[in-house]
Amino acid sequence: MIAIIVIMAIVIIALSWMLAARIRNERNITRQLKELRNEDTNSLVHSDGMSRGLIIEINELLKDKRSSYVEFKKKNHDIEQMITNISHDLRTPLTSAMGYIGLINNPDLAEEERIRSISIVEKRLNRLEELINSFFEFSGIISSGNVSDTSEMNIIGVLEESVVNYFDDYTARGREIRINQNASSIKVVSNRNMLMRIFDNLINNALKHGSGTLTIDVVKGEDVVLKFSNYLSEQNIDTDKIFDEFYTTDISRTKGNTGLGLAIAKQFTNMLGGNISAEFDGETFAIIISFPCIK
Repeated sequence: MIAIIVIMAIVIIALSWMLAARIRNERNITRQLKELRNEDTNSLVHSDGMSRGLIIEINELLKDKRSSYVEFKKKNHDIEQMITNISHDLRTPLTSAMGYIGLINNPDLAEEERIRSISIVEKRLNRLEELINSFFEFSGIISSGNVSDTSEMNIIGVLEESVVNYFDDYTARGREIRINQNASSIKVVSNRNMLMRIFDNLINNALKHGSGTLTIDVVKGEDVVLKFSNYLSEQNIDTDKIFDEFYTTDISRTKGNTGLGLAIAKQFTNMLGGNISAEFDGETFAIIISFPCIK
Protein backbone atom coordinates (compact mmCIF):
# COMPACT_ATOMS: atom_id res chain seq x y z
CA MET A 1 0.00 0.00 0.00
CA ILE A 2 2.77 2.38 0.92
CA ALA A 3 4.51 1.59 -2.38
CA ILE A 4 1.36 2.47 -4.30
CA ILE A 5 1.04 5.76 -2.41
CA VAL A 6 4.70 6.56 -3.12
CA ILE A 7 4.25 5.78 -6.81
CA MET A 8 1.12 7.92 -7.01
CA ALA A 9 2.93 10.75 -5.23
CA ILE A 10 5.80 10.52 -7.71
CA VAL A 11 3.36 10.51 -10.64
CA ILE A 12 1.50 13.52 -9.22
CA ILE A 13 4.76 15.40 -8.66
CA ALA A 14 5.92 14.53 -12.20
CA LEU A 15 2.59 15.61 -13.70
CA SER A 16 2.63 18.80 -11.62
CA TRP A 17 6.16 19.55 -12.81
CA MET A 18 5.20 18.89 -16.43
CA LEU A 19 2.09 21.06 -16.08
CA ALA A 20 4.09 23.87 -14.48
CA ALA A 21 6.74 23.58 -17.22
CA ARG A 22 4.05 23.68 -19.92
CA ILE A 23 2.45 26.74 -18.32
CA ARG A 24 5.86 28.45 -18.16
CA ASN A 25 6.50 27.47 -21.77
CA GLU A 26 3.13 28.81 -22.92
CA ARG A 27 3.71 32.06 -21.05
CA ASN A 28 7.15 32.30 -22.65
CA ILE A 29 5.67 31.71 -26.11
CA THR A 30 2.91 34.27 -25.42
CA ARG A 31 5.48 36.85 -24.29
CA GLN A 32 7.61 36.27 -27.41
CA LEU A 33 4.58 36.60 -29.68
CA LYS A 34 3.59 39.89 -28.05
CA GLU A 35 7.11 41.22 -28.51
CA LEU A 36 7.26 40.08 -32.13
CA ARG A 37 3.88 41.68 -32.83
CA ASN A 38 5.08 45.05 -31.54
CA GLU A 39 8.55 44.99 -33.10
CA ASP A 40 9.81 45.12 -36.68
CA THR A 41 12.05 42.07 -36.51
CA ASN A 42 12.77 38.82 -38.31
CA SER A 43 13.18 36.85 -35.06
CA LEU A 44 11.29 33.61 -34.55
CA VAL A 45 9.71 31.98 -31.51
CA HIS A 46 11.93 29.74 -29.37
CA SER A 47 11.05 27.30 -26.59
CA ASP A 48 12.81 24.97 -24.15
CA GLY A 49 12.02 21.91 -26.25
CA MET A 50 8.37 21.38 -25.35
CA SER A 51 5.60 21.99 -27.92
CA ARG A 52 8.16 21.58 -30.70
CA GLY A 53 5.51 20.87 -33.35
CA LEU A 54 3.52 23.92 -32.27
CA ILE A 55 6.62 26.14 -32.39
CA ILE A 56 7.45 24.96 -35.90
CA GLU A 57 3.95 25.80 -37.13
CA ILE A 58 3.98 29.20 -35.41
CA ASN A 59 7.31 30.07 -37.00
CA GLU A 60 6.08 29.00 -40.42
CA LEU A 61 3.05 31.27 -39.98
CA LEU A 62 5.36 34.13 -38.95
CA LYS A 63 7.49 33.62 -42.07
CA ASP A 64 4.40 33.57 -44.30
CA LYS A 65 3.04 36.69 -42.61
CA ARG A 66 6.32 38.57 -43.07
CA SER A 67 6.59 37.46 -46.69
CA SER A 68 3.02 38.62 -47.33
CA TYR A 69 3.74 41.93 -45.61
CA VAL A 70 6.84 42.55 -47.73
CA GLU A 71 4.84 41.76 -50.87
CA PHE A 72 2.04 44.04 -49.66
CA LYS A 73 4.47 46.92 -49.11
CA LYS A 74 5.93 46.43 -52.58
CA LYS A 75 2.47 46.33 -54.17
CA ASN A 76 1.41 49.38 -52.19
CA HIS A 77 4.50 51.25 -53.39
CA ASP A 78 3.78 50.16 -56.97
CA ILE A 79 0.18 51.38 -56.68
CA GLU A 80 1.31 54.74 -55.31
CA GLN A 81 3.81 55.06 -58.17
CA MET A 82 1.12 54.01 -60.64
CA ILE A 83 -1.27 56.67 -59.36
CA THR A 84 1.49 59.27 -59.62
CA ASN A 85 2.22 58.27 -63.22
CA ILE A 86 -1.46 58.20 -64.16
CA SER A 87 -1.97 61.65 -62.67
CA HIS A 88 1.07 62.98 -64.54
CA ASP A 89 0.07 61.42 -67.84
CA LEU A 90 -3.55 62.62 -67.66
CA ARG A 91 -2.65 66.10 -66.43
CA THR A 92 -0.15 66.82 -69.22
CA PRO A 93 -2.52 66.83 -72.25
CA LEU A 94 -5.40 68.24 -70.17
CA THR A 95 -3.34 71.20 -68.91
CA SER A 96 -2.10 71.88 -72.44
CA ALA A 97 -5.63 71.75 -73.86
CA MET A 98 -6.94 74.12 -71.19
CA GLY A 99 -4.13 76.55 -71.98
CA TYR A 100 -5.00 76.64 -75.67
CA ILE A 101 -8.71 77.00 -74.89
CA GLY A 102 -7.77 80.15 -73.00
CA LEU A 103 -6.03 81.44 -76.13
CA ILE A 104 -9.04 80.57 -78.31
CA ASN A 105 -11.30 82.64 -76.06
CA ASN A 106 -9.07 85.69 -76.55
CA PRO A 107 -11.04 88.01 -78.89
CA ASP A 108 -7.81 89.59 -80.15
CA LEU A 109 -6.38 86.26 -81.40
CA ALA A 110 -5.85 86.11 -85.17
CA GLU A 111 -8.10 83.65 -87.01
CA GLU A 112 -5.11 81.67 -88.26
CA GLU A 113 -3.84 81.25 -84.70
CA ARG A 114 -7.34 80.34 -83.51
CA ILE A 115 -7.59 77.53 -86.07
CA ARG A 116 -4.12 76.27 -85.15
CA SER A 117 -5.02 76.33 -81.43
CA ILE A 118 -8.25 74.40 -82.05
CA SER A 119 -6.25 71.77 -83.93
CA ILE A 120 -3.81 71.45 -81.02
CA VAL A 121 -6.67 71.15 -78.51
CA GLU A 122 -8.15 68.36 -80.62
CA LYS A 123 -4.83 66.50 -80.63
CA ARG A 124 -4.44 66.91 -76.86
CA LEU A 125 -7.97 65.61 -76.22
CA ASN A 126 -7.38 62.68 -78.56
CA ARG A 127 -4.24 61.94 -76.57
CA LEU A 128 -6.23 62.09 -73.34
CA GLU A 129 -8.79 59.67 -74.76
CA GLU A 130 -6.00 57.30 -75.81
CA LEU A 131 -4.56 57.31 -72.29
CA ILE A 132 -7.91 56.70 -70.63
CA ASN A 133 -8.70 53.85 -73.01
CA SER A 134 -5.31 52.27 -72.32
CA PHE A 135 -5.86 52.45 -68.56
CA PHE A 136 -9.28 50.81 -68.85
CA GLU A 137 -7.94 48.18 -71.23
CA PHE A 138 -5.13 47.21 -68.90
CA SER A 139 -7.52 47.10 -65.95
CA GLY A 140 -9.76 44.74 -67.92
CA ILE A 141 -6.81 42.50 -68.75
CA ILE A 142 -5.78 42.19 -65.12
CA SER A 143 -9.30 41.55 -63.83
CA SER A 144 -10.22 38.89 -66.42
CA GLY A 145 -7.11 36.76 -66.00
CA ASN A 146 -8.21 34.11 -68.50
CA VAL A 147 -7.94 33.30 -72.20
CA SER A 148 -10.80 32.11 -74.38
CA ASP A 149 -11.19 31.19 -78.03
CA THR A 150 -7.80 29.56 -78.61
CA SER A 151 -7.12 27.70 -81.84
CA GLU A 152 -4.29 26.32 -83.93
CA MET A 153 -2.64 28.93 -86.16
CA ASN A 154 0.54 29.78 -88.06
CA ILE A 155 2.39 32.32 -85.90
CA ILE A 156 4.43 33.45 -88.94
CA GLY A 157 1.22 34.46 -90.70
CA VAL A 158 0.02 36.49 -87.71
CA LEU A 159 3.41 38.20 -87.45
CA GLU A 160 3.47 39.07 -91.16
CA GLU A 161 -0.01 40.57 -90.89
CA SER A 162 1.15 42.84 -88.06
CA VAL A 163 4.24 43.86 -90.03
CA VAL A 164 2.11 44.81 -93.05
CA ASN A 165 -0.04 47.05 -90.83
CA TYR A 166 3.06 49.10 -89.92
CA PHE A 167 4.73 49.07 -93.34
CA ASP A 168 3.67 52.63 -94.26
CA ASP A 169 4.61 54.04 -90.84
CA TYR A 170 8.13 52.65 -91.07
CA THR A 171 8.54 53.65 -94.72
CA ALA A 172 7.50 57.23 -93.92
CA ARG A 173 10.42 57.41 -91.48
CA GLY A 174 12.89 55.87 -93.90
CA ARG A 175 12.96 52.62 -91.91
CA GLU A 176 12.10 49.02 -92.65
CA ILE A 177 11.12 45.80 -90.91
CA ARG A 178 13.08 42.66 -91.73
CA ILE A 179 11.95 39.14 -90.77
CA ASN A 180 14.52 36.34 -90.58
CA GLN A 181 13.01 32.87 -90.09
CA ASN A 182 14.14 29.26 -90.23
CA ALA A 183 10.68 27.92 -91.09
CA SER A 184 7.87 29.16 -93.33
CA SER A 185 5.14 27.86 -91.06
CA ILE A 186 5.21 27.42 -87.27
CA LYS A 187 2.03 26.16 -85.64
CA VAL A 188 0.94 27.27 -82.17
CA VAL A 189 -2.28 27.08 -80.16
CA SER A 190 -3.14 30.65 -79.24
CA ASN A 191 -5.68 33.47 -79.32
CA ARG A 192 -5.29 35.35 -82.59
CA ASN A 193 -6.40 38.76 -81.31
CA MET A 194 -4.14 38.63 -78.27
CA LEU A 195 -1.19 37.42 -80.35
CA MET A 196 -1.77 40.19 -82.87
CA ARG A 197 -1.88 42.76 -80.07
CA ILE A 198 1.45 41.50 -78.68
CA PHE A 199 3.13 41.92 -82.08
CA ASP A 200 1.47 45.30 -82.68
CA ASN A 201 2.69 46.63 -79.32
CA LEU A 202 6.27 45.45 -79.89
CA ILE A 203 6.43 46.82 -83.44
CA ASN A 204 4.82 50.11 -82.37
CA ASN A 205 7.22 50.40 -79.40
CA ALA A 206 10.19 50.00 -81.76
CA LEU A 207 8.67 52.58 -84.13
CA LYS A 208 8.28 55.19 -81.37
CA HIS A 209 11.55 54.71 -79.54
CA GLY A 210 13.97 52.97 -81.88
CA SER A 211 15.75 53.82 -85.09
CA GLY A 212 17.09 51.99 -88.12
CA THR A 213 15.83 48.59 -89.20
CA LEU A 214 13.59 46.57 -86.91
CA THR A 215 14.88 43.01 -87.20
CA ILE A 216 12.61 40.15 -86.18
CA ASP A 217 14.41 36.80 -85.89
CA VAL A 218 12.10 33.79 -85.68
CA VAL A 219 13.63 30.46 -84.67
CA LYS A 220 11.73 27.21 -84.31
CA GLY A 221 13.03 24.71 -81.76
CA GLU A 222 11.34 23.14 -78.77
CA ASP A 223 9.58 26.52 -78.60
CA VAL A 224 9.22 29.21 -81.21
CA VAL A 225 11.40 32.18 -80.24
CA LEU A 226 10.85 35.65 -81.71
CA LYS A 227 13.44 38.38 -81.14
CA PHE A 228 12.54 42.00 -81.97
CA SER A 229 15.68 44.17 -82.06
CA ASN A 230 16.59 47.67 -83.22
CA TYR A 231 19.04 50.46 -82.46
CA LEU A 232 18.18 52.62 -79.46
CA SER A 233 20.01 55.80 -78.54
CA GLU A 234 18.30 56.16 -75.15
CA GLN A 235 20.66 55.05 -72.37
CA ASN A 236 18.25 55.24 -69.44
CA ILE A 237 16.76 51.76 -69.88
CA ASP A 238 16.13 49.39 -66.98
CA THR A 239 15.37 45.99 -68.52
CA ASP A 240 14.22 44.70 -65.12
CA LYS A 241 11.42 47.27 -65.08
CA ILE A 242 10.70 47.72 -68.77
CA PHE A 243 7.53 45.58 -68.57
CA ASP A 244 6.19 47.17 -65.36
CA GLU A 245 2.84 48.92 -65.58
CA PHE A 246 3.28 52.62 -66.39
CA TYR A 247 7.08 52.38 -66.39
CA THR A 248 8.39 55.05 -68.76
CA THR A 249 11.62 56.94 -69.16
CA ASP A 250 11.61 60.69 -69.60
CA ILE A 251 12.24 60.34 -73.32
CA SER A 252 9.29 57.97 -73.77
CA ARG A 253 6.97 60.43 -72.05
CA THR A 254 7.93 63.18 -74.51
CA LYS A 255 7.19 60.79 -77.35
CA GLY A 256 3.67 60.10 -76.16
CA ASN A 257 4.05 56.74 -74.53
CA THR A 258 1.45 55.52 -72.01
CA GLY A 259 3.89 53.09 -70.41
CA LEU A 260 1.33 50.31 -70.98
CA GLY A 261 2.34 48.88 -74.37
CA LEU A 262 5.01 46.51 -73.08
CA ALA A 263 3.07 45.78 -69.88
CA ILE A 264 0.12 44.61 -72.00
CA ALA A 265 2.47 42.59 -74.21
CA LYS A 266 3.89 40.86 -71.14
CA GLN A 267 0.46 40.18 -69.63
CA PHE A 268 -0.86 38.71 -72.88
CA THR A 269 2.30 36.65 -73.43
CA ASN A 270 2.06 35.13 -69.96
CA MET A 271 -1.66 34.45 -70.34
CA LEU A 272 -0.94 32.61 -73.60
CA GLY A 273 1.64 30.40 -71.84
CA GLY A 274 4.71 32.18 -73.24
CA ASN A 275 7.73 34.01 -71.85
CA ILE A 276 9.01 37.52 -72.54
CA SER A 277 12.25 39.30 -71.64
CA ALA A 278 14.33 42.31 -72.69
CA GLU A 279 18.02 42.89 -73.47
CA PHE A 280 19.99 46.10 -73.97
CA ASP A 281 23.73 46.29 -74.68
CA GLY A 282 23.97 50.07 -74.84
CA GLU A 283 23.08 50.26 -78.53
CA THR A 284 20.73 47.46 -79.52
CA PHE A 285 17.49 46.95 -77.61
CA ALA A 286 15.79 43.58 -78.01
CA ILE A 287 12.62 41.97 -76.76
CA ILE A 288 12.48 38.18 -76.86
CA ILE A 289 9.25 36.21 -76.65
CA SER A 290 8.70 32.48 -76.87
CA PHE A 291 5.67 30.19 -77.14
CA PRO A 292 5.24 26.42 -77.13
CA CYS A 293 4.83 25.25 -80.70
CA ILE A 294 3.03 22.22 -82.09
CA LYS A 295 5.52 19.53 -83.07
